[in-house]
Parts: sequence; C-alpha cells; structure tokens
Amino acid sequence: EWNVNDHFTATKNPHYWRPGYPYLDSITYKPIVDGQQLLNSLLSGSVDIIHSSITQVTIGLRSNPSLGYIDDSVHVAGESDMNCLLLNLSQPPFDNLKIRQAAAMAISSAQYTKVINKGIDPTSNGPFVSGSPYYLTENGYPAPNPAKARQLVQQVQQETGQPVAVGIEHTPDAGTTIIAEYLQQQLVVVGMKVTLLPVQQDQQINTALLGKFQAQVWRQFGAIDPDLNYIFWSTTTIKPGFSINMARNNDPALETALLQGRRSPAQADRNTAYQQVNKLMGSDIPYIWTGRTVWSCGAQPKVQNFDNPTTPSGQRAYGFVTGAVWPTQIWLSS
Repeated sequence: EWNVNDHFTATKNPHYWRPGYPYLDSITYKPIVDGQQLLNSLLSGSVDIIHSSITQVTIGLRSNPSLGYIDDSVHVAGESDMNCLLLNLSQPPFDNLKIRQAAAMAISSAQYTKVINKGIDPTSNGPFVSGSPYYLTENGYPAPNPAKARQLVQQVQQETGQPVAVGIEHTPDAGTTIIAEYLQQQLVVVGMKVTLLPVQQDQQINTALLGKFQAQVWRQFGAIDPDLNYIFWSTTTIKPGFSINMARNNDPALETALLQGRRSPAQADRNTAYQQVNKLMGSDIPYIWTGRTVWSCGAQPKVQNFDNPTTPSGQRAYGFVTGAVWPTQIWLSS
C-alpha cells in the first residue's frame, strides 16, 4: 500500500527466495522531512527506526546511549555520497574556467563542514573519500584563497564588461536553505552577484537534466564502484536538450580515463585510471566540493539485527550503505 507523502507498507512475501526470511510480517515506511520531527518520532516511539543525513539528527542519536546506533563515518562500501555545488559548464558564468576556479577558492570545505555540519561530515576535494585507492590528497583542486578568487572575478568582469551573476537552485527545506545561504555568502564575498532560487526536488532534477540552471545545491556519486558513475561523467552522455552528465563537462581526457578504468581487469591499472579521473575533476572543476555525507541510523532497543545481515553463504554482509538498511533479517524483541 502506497499513500503518497504519508506511508508505504509492504507485507511479507511467503515465497521469498531465501527460505526463512524475512522475519517481519510487514514494514511501513514514513517520510518525515523535518530533522527534529524525525528524531522526536523515534524518541517518542511512534517509529521504530530512522535513517538520516541531517546533522542535528546524527548529533541527537550519538548523544543518546539508550538507542541502537550506526553510521558510515568510518566504514563505507565503495564511495559515499558527496555534497557539492553542481555547476553547468555549458553556459555562463561557469563555462569560464576562471569563474569555476574562483568559486572553488571562495568555498572552503573545512569551513563548510565546521559551520554547516558541526564537524560531522569529513571534508572533500573530489569524488573519492580518504582511504579509497582512487583518493589523492593533492589532486589539483584549488585550495581556499578568497583574495585570489576576487582577482579572478574582477579579471573576468573586465574582460566581459559584465558582472559575474550566479543563480543557485536549492530545495526549499530549512536545512538546504541554510546551505544555499552559506554558499551565497561565500561567493558574494569574492565579488559575485548571487540569487537563490528555491525549487521542489523533482523540478530541480529536471532542470539539471535539461541544463536550465547555472548552479545547484547537490549530492550524488555514492557507489560501490566508480564505474557506476560513468554515465554521469562521460562525454558520451552529453546530449542537446537532455544530458545525464548534468555538469556537461566535455573533457576528452576524462572520457579516456573513465574508459581505461572500466575496461581494465587489473586493479592497479584501475587505480591509476581513477586517480587520473580525480586529477581531471580537480582541474576541470565541474563540482564545488563541500563535504562527504555521513548517514546515520538510530533504532529503539527492540529493533534487533539491523546492522548484522549475512549473505546466503553465511558471511558477514554490509548492514548499512549510504543510508540504506536491509530489513530482511531484522526482528523485534518482545
């Protein structure tokens, strides 16, 4: 049963492919957008388990030892979701590399995670997390430098005779609005004129696909393997009118590196290829990286086994991947 914006309820499949599972007779999902309301729903017992990437929820869960709790701040399968400002490289002002460089220099990931995420989310300089074989401490992504950013903005204004004007789309919820306002403030400091454009999420995704935007508050790229992001980074998916490469970064060198990564069976070669992808992301700057997303999950004490699934062969499986919990082996204690 699906009642849009209220709940989705599924019942046990008696013919499930793994004998003996699932343990639960039914499960109901409830969308709760507001972070504090979500946390309060768990604390009051009106829901049994929650997951979230909202900082205030994670802080609340970590501070309550009576709850079951996990997050993916340390262990992550593959790559985590990355917070960023998605840029449209096919139209002004971000078709100009100098403006992309200025935006990157204006927005410090370290300051962002401190101000916006209270230090919960680790910093980011690209699509790969520290500990990944594809991660590079120095990948060419510009270091924070507001003074240099102002110089670049002034240079472009002199060259074009126009102010550098940016529209940032964002969903209108309170948390994302705070993020948009922070990004606006940092870009204004270096001389850009920034307008915030609140839009609903479905509309935001459509404008990203259609290229009818300049910049968007964005989160993406969590994947077990980077090849799963090929369609979002490949030059072959940039099409007139509709592009799954939403940044529209048309760098042939990036396409070459992506193909090397997906074609080679040797892990060492794949490491080299995706490290090159990392470097090209750092120089092309299709995204302004703000931080790596931390997902957390909290549960009432009666919710058992939500982080201890096993494979059909009995081996330990990941219980929590980018916010997803597998309900098949969960049960409730009496």
